[in-house]
Amino acid sequence: MTPETEVIACPACKHLVRVPLDWLGTQVQCPECKALFRAPVRADGKLTEPELVAGPAPAAARPARPDAMLLLPAFGLLLCGIAGTIVNGVLAYQFVTDPAGATGWARNQVPALRQAGFGTPGTPEEQAAEDERNAAQLAGTYRWLTPVSFVVSVVVFAGGAAMARRRNYRLAQVACALAAVNVAHACCVPGALAGLWGLLMLNSDEGREHFQK
Repeated sequence: MTPETEVIACPACKHLVRVPLDWLGTQVQCPECKALFRAPVRADGKLTEPELVAGPAPAAARPARPDAMLLLPAFGLLLCGIAGTIVNGVLAYQFVTDPAGATGWARNQVPALRQAGFGTPGTPEEQAAEDERNAAQLAGTYRWLTPVSFVVSVVVFAGGAAMARRRNYRLAQVACALAAVNVAHACCVPGALAGLWGLLMLNSDEGREHFQK
């Protein structure tokens, strides 16, 4: 008994499609991939090869998460970057142009350090001499540390801008990493959180797709 249908493999996805006999030689759409193909015909007792007419329909694009996934950490980097640029810029200028003032500022910090457990016990004269040495050392450290912190803050700000504009992926990564590790004191914690959050977003598939648009 002659079958009423023929089983045809879709030339696009190889899905098996049952095609009625009266549809042979006509255009058929694959129910699986939606490709259009011309069904074969039977010649000399054999079926010819199906002919692809139109490829499968493009897969629906996966909806990307809102831009907020990058904008929120970018906003955090921008805030911390501009604040750090201003504060470290002012301090760097003061420490470089006024060494005596820098030493005086450092001298005012030494008692708090001693109360926190830094320093060795001794007579008042010995402690005063040690405090003076520590103040000079602290001032010297801040003379190079504040310019470095200024540069770091500028990079963090630039990386936040790059992330907000979805440009320069590497700069955004560097800025997030710097913000994440630059925790000198409590006021740096928001920047560290923004940096860690930004790194997680940038290293996700969705984050990379945002930069590739």
